[in-house]
Amino acid sequence: MKYLTTMCLVLLTLYAVPAHAQKPTASRSSLFPNVPENINCTEAQLDRIFNYLQGQNVSLAFANNFTLSGSVTSNLVKYSNLQTIVIKLPAFSNTLFSLSKQTDNNQITFVGRVFNPAYGDALELKRNENGDYQLIKIDAKNILVDCIQ
Repeated sequence: MKYLTTMCLVLLTLYAVPAHAQKPTASRSSLFPNVPENINCTEAQLDRIFNYLQGQNVSLAFANNFTLSGSVTSNLVKYSNLQTIVIKLPAFSNTLFSLSKQTDNNQITFVGRVFNPAYGDALELKRNENGDYQLIKIDAKNILVDCIQ
């Protein structure tokens, strides 16, 4: 009987530990609390960013007095029609600004994000219905999914 009681206690403990360990984590703090919801960017501004070389310090001024400053960690041409640049931003906890330029039939398209997985918000570069680009504040939960099983 003592053996059965000990075995039940061990099994109950083993069952309870994983259940306690997989509780949802607290929400992440905001990295961009004072940044406007939409920041306009011109195609010319975005295109000029690709002229910087790895190791160079850059300061990128956008609309609404929003500036991103940091050093270029990489500037790669993956294919003849695809180039990606990554800039590390010390003012935003070493967050990375990743920007890609794709050329297809002489049409240039830009995509990018300012993202740090330790924070609850991010900025995503999107083209609006007028064809203009904007950095839009988004919830990081739309990018990352918690792996709770």
